[in-house]
Amino acid sequence: MKKFIILFAVLLTMQSKSFAAGSDASNEVAKPSSYSKMLKLIKNEQYQEAIQGLENILKKKKYTKDPDILNHYAFALRKTKNFIKAEEYYKKALAIEPDHRGALEYIGELYVDTNRLELANLSLQKLEKCRCEEFAELKSYINK
Repeated sequence: MKKFIILFAVLLTMQSKSFAAGSDASNEVAKPSSYSKMLKLIKNEQYQEAIQGLENILKKKKYTKDPDILNHYAFALRKTKNFIKAEEYYKKALAIEPDHRGALEYIGELYVDTNRLELANLSLQKLEKCRCEEFAELKSYINK
């Protein structure tokens, strides 16, 4: 039983770090149980359903300061072409965690989508320090 619990914890950690560019923050509030379902909806490109679910999560005040939840909400909004609201939520995530790699990558992609390459390049510069996957992905997105 102990091995199962450890394996489950490792898998859960891997899932949250590998999808949609999450956070590096170690002082995170525990995510609600419905959050993993919202990530699956996003992965399956069911953005409207994910938006509704994430809005329900964000109704609880303690989650309005979680940069990962804000980032994924903004991501789903951007994928439905709601660029203004998506930008607002990426900025909220970055106000909480200015080095949030996922939010930096995705707001950069939003800037490309809205023809603001100067701002996209500023996001890229912020990611350049880490030379991480998000840096490579944003660089590729800008160069398309």
